[in-house]
Amino acid sequence: MQIIKDDSISIMGRSVALKPVLKREIKTFPVGEVVSYDFYEGNYQGKSYVFASPKGRVPSPAVMAATAQTVRSKTGKDVVFVLPTGPSYLRQRLIDKGVYFVVSRRFAFLPDIIINERQRTQAVATKLTPVAQYLLLYHLQLSSIEGLSAREIANWIPYSYPSVTQALQCLEDVGLAIRVPDGTKNKIVKWNVAGRELWDRALPLMMNPVQRVLFADEVISDLQFPTCGINALAHYSRLNPDPERMIAISAGELKNLIADDLLEGQNSYDGNYRIEVWKYPPVTKEGYAGTWVDALSLALSLREDKDPRVENEVEYMLDNIEWKG
Repeated sequence: MQIIKDDSISIMGRSVALKPVLKREIKTFPVGEVVSYDFYEGNYQGKSYVFASPKGRVPSPAVMAATAQTVRSKTGKDVVFVLPTGPSYLRQRLIDKGVYFVVSRRFAFLPDIIINERQRTQAVATKLTPVAQYLLLYHLQLSSIEGLSAREIANWIPYSYPSVTQALQCLEDVGLAIRVPDGTKNKIVKWNVAGRELWDRALPLMMNPVQRVLFADEVISDLQFPTCGINALAHYSRLNPDPERMIAISAGELKNLIADDLLEGQNSYDGNYRIEVWKYPPVTKEGYAGTWVDALSLALSLREDKDPRVENEVEYMLDNIEWKG
């Protein structure tokens, strides 16, 4: 049975300290709410809530929804109902009405997510995943995703809604962004910093986008692959390009080229073509069909190149980026 004990409550194993709502605030509540609930204040995962514990019989979901709206209008805080029991039909009706609750030690509905004992099976991220890195670089270079929900973001990028959701969790884990309620059932993205400062903070967490490198004498394909490597850097800076072609390609497209025998003289050391297999698409509107890979992914791909000439031109490129987010 979920109870408030010793001025605290346990939510999914986390102890949340509570304190009674001040009497001067209680006096602003309708009499019906005052006689029906004990009200407390507490902070869970960085957000302050009012916790309402029914004094007697658990009210209907419609009544709790009305109470939540009334108390929110008085306090400016979302209300979480602390329930002793919660059969599945009741939990679903509360969720459908957007009513936040905790019940026993197994279930909770706190802004936009349902938590149970299997809440999270994956470890907390310490580095960016490919999709999380793509999202970050999209935000910085193409269009800000500040204020958008995961479903809205998925409409604009080459990844599914579940992948975007996991990527946002990764960004939240590493402290680069948070998701906050937007007043509906959705959460929207808020970044902790912006522009070059966001890039600099994220840099130790990001990966080289290049999965592997191979060479070929000829690539027999009508497809256009974006230029990468030193030749892309020459496009973005004052550097002169090298004579060999340098292209970025997806693992799937490489597999097709090899299967159709469209790479002549494929090897691991030299050729007219230097082919980089990327872990995520170049962050451009055209992706792999573009002319150049994006500047920030390019900088990451050249991060281990210790040639002072390359280091200077990468910094020149970064100094001239028009940050979008």
